[in-house]
Amino acid sequence: MSKLATGDIWQATIAVIRAHFGVLVAIAAPFTLLVDMVMTLFGPVVPTTIAAFTPQVVLVLVILPGMVGAIAQLAVARLVALPDDMPRAALAAAFVAFPAYAGAILLSALPTGFGFVLFIIPGLYLMARLFLVLPVVVVERLPIVATLQRSWTLTDGNAWPIMLFLALMLLFLLGASALGSGVGMALASVLTLLGMKAVGGFVAALIGATVAMLASIGSAAAATVIYLKLR
Repeated sequence: MSKLATGDIWQATIAVIRAHFGVLVAIAAPFTLLVDMVMTLFGPVVPTTIAAFTPQVVLVLVILPGMVGAIAQLAVARLVALPDDMPRAALAAAFVAFPAYAGAILLSALPTGFGFVLFIIPGLYLMARLFLVLPVVVVERLPIVATLQRSWTLTDGNAWPIMLFLALMLLFLLGASALGSGVGMALASVLTLLGMKAVGGFVAALIGATVAMLASIGSAAAATVIYLKLR
């Protein structure tokens, strides 16, 4: 059984993103950056209260962008696992794998969410054990239940390093998101003072969407790096 080290996961993920950065951004941008910008600039306003999160709002702001973004993550995982694939072949594989991936996510969402609500640690544990669903489904093309079982088997004995990596990654992404939001708001304020309010809004949306796209690429790449190490 292979043993993971959290530092090795970080280094390998950064290395693979750096090696294929242009291709990964090109394949992910239409499904993440572009969608986020459209939703920010032309979509509904994000509610400020829980009561305002109606099913229609959740569908438009969360579910649909998440489904589209999943295509990008599947394609990124395919390219990281099989770097000799052409981008169009990776996208084709992503669309083929999407139904099984969506089913696996839906099937695992309730126990994982319940684990986070209880004590956080159980949720993080389940998240770690099922973190490889993304590369498994797009590389091995297994059905829903078999995909979940495969991820569970591969991560056996390595849950704690993956949990630590996920916790650090979440903290990093929260910090990057806060920094990107702050920079975007600052630039938007400056441009608004200069009489370019529309440009300021566009710049702020672009920065936020770019951070989200890089987070999506990083998460998919990390899952695939771990998958390749444990396969």
